[in-house]
Amino acid sequence: MRLKDKVAIITGGSSGIGKAITLGYLREGAKVVISALREPQCMETVKEAESLGGEAAYFVMDVSDLGKHKELMDFTVDKFGKADILVNDAGYARREGIFDVTPENWDKMMDINVKSVFFLSQAFAKQVISQGTPGRIINIGSVAGAMDMHPISIAYHAAKSAVMQLTRVMAVDLALSNITVNCIGPGSTMTPLSSSSNPEYDEYMTSGIPEGRRGQPEDMVPPAVMFATDEAAYITGQTIFVEGGAMSIYLGKSEPGFKV
Repeated sequence: MRLKDKVAIITGGSSGIGKAITLGYLREGAKVVISALREPQCMETVKEAESLGGEAAYFVMDVSDLGKHKELMDFTVDKFGKADILVNDAGYARREGIFDVTPENWDKMMDINVKSVFFLSQAFAKQVISQGTPGRIINIGSVAGAMDMHPISIAYHAAKSAVMQLTRVMAVDLALSNITVNCIGPGSTMTPLSSSSNPEYDEYMTSGIPEGRRGQPEDMVPPAVMFATDEAAYITGQTIFVEGGAMSIYLGKSEPGFKV
C-alpha cells in the first residue's frame, strides 16, 4: 500500500472527485479526514470507508470560513496524530457570461475556489512544519484554468487559472520545508457539480473528447495517489490534466458552444 500510515485531509471528500480520492487513499492505506458541508454525506462516506477496512473521520465546515481552518488541523491531529496530505477539492461552479456576473457571485467563486485553497494550504503547511515531516498539497484545478470552454463561466475560468498559479508559487515557497504542491486539472467529469439533466448537454460535452466519454471521478485517483506518495518527492509545482485528450482538440478554439 503506497500511502500506509499517511494521514490525509480531503475537502469536498464526501462526493464527486473528492469522494473518489477519499476511497482511493483508503485503499492505499491512508487514514482520511473528510471536510465537507453536508453531514449526512460525510457520515455515509465514513461508513463506506469503514466497510473497506479503512479509518476515516469527518469535520463539517464551509471552506470559505477561514476561522475553521486551524480547527480542522487540530481535529485531524487529535484524531490521527498528524497531517501528511492535503487535497483541496471543495469547489463551486456557476455558468455565467461576462454580463451576468455580479460582485457577490464573483466573490463567492473566489472565496471557495481560490482564497480557501491558499489559506487552508497555509494552515496545513504550518502544521507539517511543526511536525518536522514531509507534506503533500494537491489542488484540484480544471482544464477551464488553461483554455476557453463552452458553456462558459468566466469567474470559474479565472478562479481555476489562479489555482494553477498558486500551485506553482506555493511549490517554490514551500520547497525548502519539504512540502510539495501539485495540481490535477480534470476535464469534463461526471460529478454533482457538473451534472445536467439534459442529454444534449452530455452529448455535446462528449463530442469533443477523443476517448469518446466524459471523465469519471475515479479517473482522478491515480494522479492524486501518485502526487501523495514518497516517490513523488521531486515533483512539485506541476499541473497534470486528466481530460481524455480534449485539450488537443479545443485549445485555441472560441466558437460558441452549447447554450444552457
